[in-house]
Amino acid sequence: MFKFRSFFLIFIFIFLLTACTQDSVVPKEKNDENIVATPDGKITFEIINKIKVPQEKVESIKEELLKAYDEIQNSVHTAYVPSERINVFLNEGNGMSWGLKSELQLYGIKEDQYPLVHELTHSLLGYGNNFDGSAGFFTQEGFATYMSEKYGENESYIHKLMKYFIDANKNIPINKLIDLNQDDAYFRPVLTNQEGYTLQWMSYIHSASFITYLIDTYGLEKFEQIYNEEDLAKKIEEIYGKNISEIENDWLVFIKNSQTELTYEDKRKIGYFNTVTSVIDQIDPEFFTKE
Repeated sequence: MFKFRSFFLIFIFIFLLTACTQDSVVPKEKNDENIVATPDGKITFEIINKIKVPQEKVESIKEELLKAYDEIQNSVHTAYVPSERINVFLNEGNGMSWGLKSELQLYGIKEDQYPLVHELTHSLLGYGNNFDGSAGFFTQEGFATYMSEKYGENESYIHKLMKYFIDANKNIPINKLIDLNQDDAYFRPVLTNQEGYTLQWMSYIHSASFITYLIDTYGLEKFEQIYNEEDLAKKIEEIYGKNISEIENDWLVFIKNSQTELTYEDKRKIGYFNTVTSVIDQIDPEFFTKE
């Protein structure tokens, strides 16, 4: 769940969740104009306008929050009960955006590149056990990205990017991405170089493409039963009647047969495509090998 730093903008729906459950410290002075409640009265959002964008922009974000809330509430259903109050911080620059139980930290506001739908999906549906990595990252990030792709304003070309990875022999085995003993290396790598950012970006693309395939092929009700589950390989076989390798193969065949290559215009719209793909060959090949 993140938005990458200005030098390395990576894909609106990719943007890391850090484990944290503390409520935000809200400024003492409140502005009622920056507060909006959902029509059902269950959640109140307060926008903390740290960068002092015009009130017109705040009103626009309030509308986005209510629309996204409705869309997310009408997607999958979980046992998680969201916070009654969620503080939405509008921050300067292009840092990492994230969403926790009672707060959204959004960056890229002035560029209209903030992943509101993605982060709000985390806040409303839950993540692991009390916003930790106990249930891995695959279904949570994949679904948040799916929601962002479906209801957000920026197209991410997830299936076309997957075709690019497959054709370049750089697709990551799904059993590695769902393995709780090694998924940190993919979804939460040490972000000290371009290789780390690129591997993380690729992991989000993989999870989003796979989850989108599952939902489009089998429906939301089945996906709902595997969302935020710890033993994902076992749960997938139980719900879909196929083991993870069989479904992965079906997905890869679908991508190969249904997707065209990224066009020059696609790459131009993505913006960061040449930057990230230029370092893929520098990533340790072990990340892409099947075990």
